[in-house]
Formats: sequence, structure tokens, C-alpha cells
Amino acid sequence: MARVLVTGASGFIGSHVAHALSAGGHDVLAIGRNRSRLAVFAGTPIAVDTADIASDPLGNLVASRHAVVHCAALSSPWGPREAFQRANVQATRRLLEAADQAGVERFVHLSSPSIYFRLADQFDIPEAFVPPRRWINAYAESKWQSEQCVADARYARMSRVVLRPRAVFGEGDQAIFPRILRVANRGWFPQIGDGRVLIDTTYVGNVADAAAAALVSPRHAEPQVFNITNGEPMPVRELLDRLFASLDMKVRTVRLPRRAAVMLGALAEGAARLRPGQPEPRLSRYGVGVLGYAQTLDISHARRVLGYRPRVSIDEGIRRFSQWWSTHDAH
Repeated sequence: MARVLVTGASGFIGSHVAHALSAGGHDVLAIGRNRSRLAVFAGTPIAVDTADIASDPLGNLVASRHAVVHCAALSSPWGPREAFQRANVQATRRLLEAADQAGVERFVHLSSPSIYFRLADQFDIPEAFVPPRRWINAYAESKWQSEQCVADARYARMSRVVLRPRAVFGEGDQAIFPRILRVANRGWFPQIGDGRVLIDTTYVGNVADAAAAALVSPRHAEPQVFNITNGEPMPVRELLDRLFASLDMKVRTVRLPRRAAVMLGALAEGAARLRPGQPEPRLSRYGVGVLGYAQTLDISHARRVLGYRPRVSIDEGIRRFSQWWSTHDAH
């Protein structure tokens, strides 16, 4: 089995990936910036270290490693462009350079389908992609730029794989479901449009499986890019109902037309930019787009090349998340 460096292991996806690779027999070095969160690996065979990939020396971390699984990222729909450039672009470029110099054989990069974002319904989106003239936010822009770093021909010696997991949820999630639940705690939740638009989500354990498969996928001279989802697109209203029911929450929906929601999101963004510190607005065009417009991904390439088969269903993933959410002081 391989000696693997997993970045972002103090975060949500990275911690699951590190555990899964170790359970699969790999020798894992898990790194992150938050030492206290790395304590979850105590008592396991996983070695840990702290590092800021955007600035700290990386030579010792990649030395003698066969592969790197790069999960570290600043993931947020709101924030200054400079922060995303540092965390997602500069850090990826530095890690690629260090890995190449150390003779690492394979580089697996966790990107994001946020690059596909449009205020329009989209179905079965393939991996082929042409960037927009204007990005919805600095996060999506930085994730595409990080993919461009991975695709740089100077790293052609390494086998490179890019994964784009969509709307990842599960135990330890501090973003997608928690954001929804914080709003729903008021007793009502805004329903953008009729709630029947289809969305794809992905249980975090399935993402970890995809990362493990990427370590042993056929070698190619060019980077291989894969969409990753649960393969269970469902109406957003149904997804939310299942989540609320799993937590015994009684939540009333308040319908908001899509066009009106987009306008309100734009106004809220403008107001937030005028406030000191530019705090994240409660409503944004990105948030409206995620819940108000269909977005499903074609995962046939991952099924065919990686042998990717989601093992954990959305219902089981929601059950696991809800059990974790109810037993942790996460809210």
C-alpha cells in the first residue's frame, strides 16, 4: 500500500479521507492547521503534523510519499478574494511544486462543482468545462484556478486526478446542513420556487471512497477529472423534508419566487459590502442558486474509470449526520 499525505485533515472531508485510506491499509500522514482537531486521529495508525501549506516549508511532509491527496481549502460562499487565492491557489501551487521535487507519483486534488454554478437549471453536467466571463464568487474562481495549477504541464511526470464532489454532507459537516438548520431553527425555511428542482448531494464517506479509488486508477499523461455525487438527484423540497424529519423538526416553508430571491440576494450582497468587515449576508445569489435551481452531475466517467459506486445512500447518510448532530454540541 502507498505512503500518502492527506492535507486538510483537520477539516471535514480531509478527516474522513485520512481515516478511510488508513483503514484501507495505506500509511497516512494527516496534516492540517488546527492541531486540536487533529486529535481525532489519536489512537490510530495515522501520523499527524500541523502546517500552513500556503507558507510553511513542505519538503519534509512530502518526502518519501508515494501520493498526495489534497483536501485542504478555504470553502465558503463569501469572503475576500485574497483569502481564497492564498488558501486555494497559492497553497495548491506550492504543494504541487514540493510534491514534484520530492518525486511523488500521484496527486489527487479535491476541487468543487461550484465552478459549474449558473442561475439556470442544469442537468447531467459533464466534466468538460469552459469558465464563465464572470464568477459568482471568489471561491468558485479560486477552485477553477487551483485545477489549472494541477493541469500545468510542468507536473506531467505525476499522475494527476481531480475530483469534484457535489454538496458533501455527513458527520462533521460544518457547512451545508448546519447552514440549513440554523435558518430552520426559526421554525420556517424559505422555499425558492416550487421546491421541485433537482439537486445532487454526496455523502462524505462516498467521497473518501472516490479518493481511495483515485490512488489506484489508470495512469494518464493528462489530468483526469471526475464528477462525484451520490447518483441520487432529488427535489430540494424532498431532501429538506428528509433532513428535518430525521431531526424531528417541524419546519414551515415560506415560498419565495426565484427571480425575487435572486434580486433580494443581490441587494443583500451589496449591503454587506458596505458594512464594516463585509460580513456574509444571510441571503446571497449563490445560496439562492444552490437551493433554487437544478444542478445534477454526470458521474458516468467516475463509474467507468474509477469503478466508483456510492456505498452509502442519501437516506443512510442523513441518518448518520442526524445522529452525529444530535449527540455533538455542534449547534
